[in-house]
Amino acid sequence: MTLPLRVNVAPERAEAAPGDNLQFDVTVRNASDIVEHYGVEMLGLPDGATVRAEPEVAKLRPAESATLTVRVTLPVQPPPPAGTYVVGALVRSPYRHDVSRCVEVPIQLASVEQITLRTTPEVVNGGKSGQFTVEVSNGGNAPVRLLLNATDPERRVSAVFQPAYLDLPPGVAARALLAVSAPLPWNREKQRQLTITAAPEVLGATPVTGTASFVQQPRFASKFAKFGGIAAGVVVLAAAIAVPALLARGNDKPSPTAAVQPAPTVPAAPTGAQQQQQASAAPPATSAAASAAPAATNSAAAATSAAPPPATDPPANNGGGLREVDLTSPPDGVVPSDAFRNQGFLVSADPGTIAVPGCENARSAAVLTDQASNRRFLTSSSPDDPTRCHEVPLLLDFLPGGQAGAVQVIPVVPNSLEMEATFVDLTRQPAPGLVVTAELAKAHGGVDYVTIKPAAAGAPVAVSKLRFAPVG
Repeated sequence: MTLPLRVNVAPERAEAAPGDNLQFDVTVRNASDIVEHYGVEMLGLPDGATVRAEPEVAKLRPAESATLTVRVTLPVQPPPPAGTYVVGALVRSPYRHDVSRCVEVPIQLASVEQITLRTTPEVVNGGKSGQFTVEVSNGGNAPVRLLLNATDPERRVSAVFQPAYLDLPPGVAARALLAVSAPLPWNREKQRQLTITAAPEVLGATPVTGTASFVQQPRFASKFAKFGGIAAGVVVLAAAIAVPALLARGNDKPSPTAAVQPAPTVPAAPTGAQQQQQASAAPPATSAAASAAPAATNSAAAATSAAPPPATDPPANNGGGLREVDLTSPPDGVVPSDAFRNQGFLVSADPGTIAVPGCENARSAAVLTDQASNRRFLTSSSPDDPTRCHEVPLLLDFLPGGQAGAVQVIPVVPNSLEMEATFVDLTRQPAPGLVVTAELAKAHGGVDYVTIKPAAAGAPVAVSKLRFAPVG
């Protein structure tokens, strides 16, 4: 069984780092027998990655190939985790997802180190020992084990970390307790500058450093303070013993009779004093909530249903060269998609436009004869049974370089069908009366293809003639 499409991706694998821009060339070949439209998606990329494809959609006739350029931008912050990403280049039609192909492309994302270190407090004042807290953060994209160490220029400080190392996944921070000790200086304050490092347990990795200060008080100053404290305590104790003794000795001396003096009279506090309270009334604060009702824009699209113009009144085209093609010229039965190639267009069914149960794979066209009226017509059909799937939309696709400048389709039953035109600039518009005028086609660069659908659900597609002219 022939695959409906073939896909190649170049390069087949890539190596990148966070923030890099990658480019892939995705070549698509249409191996089916009908016209297909294909777009490409990149699945499995890191979170935050952006993708842009040029062109977004490639239109391919049978056996045609096209190359879509896909540009991938990897995020910088936060960096995606390092490792191998098996990215899938998924090629499929934006209008029909039943035919697709996915090609795997491994992308090796390099590891990035972003280690930060912070010490609190930055300065510790103490005697023989002190204590710091070291916080380390891993802002990179790979897990890392960090060995902690602290040194001073004189190599007099002893440092102990608890824990001695930190295991940090990407985007995680952790803390360690640093206890330092050093001999006391003799007669003056000593400031010891510490260099704290967090070294990844990887050969050749660059360690991250930070600084802190350990300030020690001199040895003599502490002794003098101790002796001074003891002396002050002795003085206070001696005073506590001597003062009561002196008071007791003074009480033992005889004293003349002291006149009893009346106790002073304490005047009563005045009563009846009223305090006047001023009521301060703050003006009430008013808050106005502005409510804005969004303006709703109502748009009504009215589709005008009109009978097709008669065969003697084809659509005007200033370029001339009007063609009229009998769509019933092939013999009855399923017709190949290129049956009208010499006339300038291909014919097929499009089951992705309208879902018809049991006709998901109906991509063919057929010529049939109505037994009652003996009239022949072109319709959509199943590829192996021309009597089925006539409700599927019919696609008339003009060859490259021969886009139509005006189109008219003649139905078997008037007002039974609807038509939509897709132009060269990829815009779509309904074609009332199954007619695309020369002015409308010229404004959009010409008609690329037309899709003919039943006007009512369950009705068949049946056409007899096609009239079209080149772009004027």
